Amino acid sequence: MKVKAPVISLDSARNMLEAGAGEIYLGASYGAFKNISYSARGNSNVFHPQITMDKNELKETVDLAHQNSASVSFLANLPQFSLPSKERDGMERNFLDYIQMGLQCGIDNVVLADLGQYLLLREKNIDIPCYVSVYLATINAEQVRFFRDLGFKRVTLEYHMLTEEIKEICQVEGIEIEVFANFGGSFLNGRCSLYHNLGESLDLGFPCKSKYDVITQGSVEKDFPYYDSNLYCSLCSVGKLYEMGVATLKITGRETPANVTKIIVRTYAKCINYLENNMDERTARNLAFEESKDFWNKWCSKKRCKYIKNNVTNSYL
Repeated sequence: MKVKAPVISLDSARNMLEAGAGEIYLGASYGAFKNISYSARGNSNVFHPQITMDKNELKETVDLAHQNSASVSFLANLPQFSLPSKERDGMERNFLDYIQMGLQCGIDNVVLADLGQYLLLREKNIDIPCYVSVYLATINAEQVRFFRDLGFKRVTLEYHMLTEEIKEICQVEGIEIEVFANFGGSFLNGRCSLYHNLGESLDLGFPCKSKYDVITQGSVEKDFPYYDSNLYCSLCSVGKLYEMGVATLKITGRETPANVTKIIVRTYAKCINYLENNMDERTARNLAFEESKDFWNKWCSKKRCKYIKNNVTNSYL
């Protein structure tokens, strides 16, 4: 098992690799869109003036990762990729050029959120390992078998899973399983339409975590986070996920300050290292937690743990 960390620049790559990331994920700017990118984010956000890289910085970042024995996932997972036929040819050419730029820089795999994109790469004989993005909303073993049989090498599971469901999925042979270590959205990613971080100039926050006034006939419910089923942390489940054979713990946070993400990456990387050295899961979790306990206590106090039974997971249908 390894930690997969978000990277938005060469400097952030250095931070994530120093913290123990065994894999990084990133996107590049390519001029196809004004504000958004193929990486399912904007080229910038309210916290960072640029979160995608040009070709030179991408090449330097890939080289740095490989020098540190880390692999590089190239994001091409912009969902809802269908276009009117008159625009499709030009967009296909641009998308293929984007992938070729990544290949020229030495990327190790491509993350996709559209089956048409995958089939296009295969049609053009572009031979690069392809991973299933969370935007394809994978929640069961049948989906995983489908993607494996198409030729995908890894699947990123949805946020909204329990350990027993992940265990069943990990029994599928011939494909790697990736899960999220921290945070994430409140909806199935493949179905969420509360878009944000797509280059807007206003800080919209996270719409699914915001508070709303709900007006119905005869009543008003004010200032309540109706949509918020977000879960914060999986540290208490890392031992079980490790035993199941989960290949990768993905850290979210291209929108998060690098110093915060670095703490999260370091904690999970240390926990995995302890497990690899045959430490029992509880001790591994506690030692990793203690090294940054002031940071983690504020999340633990909210009791919004990933992958285990709690008030939020009990609400899942």
